[in-house]
Amino acid sequence: MKIKESNDWLHALETMGKILIFTPIAVAVPLILYAILTGTNIGIESSGAGFSAGLMITAGIITTIYVSIKRFKEALKNENGQELE
Repeated sequence: MKIKESNDWLHALETMGKILIFTPIAVAVPLILYAILTGTNIGIESSGAGFSAGLMITAGIITTIYVSIKRFKEALKNENGQELE
């Protein structure tokens, strides 16, 4: 009898992807609101923070797409009656 593999790792990857997507957004929103309300400029100059935030969001999107593809393939296998590997 073959023991089916747990898919907990897919849940962990999905959570990590969501964290990578929403963390830079959650950090930027208060700064943007502060700038709008006070009328000050809060530029990030050459610190690379914008570049880093973009990379984080991109990594989160790629991770979420990977999880979606894996779940879709798993659903197709289950639908066709094949055993999980």
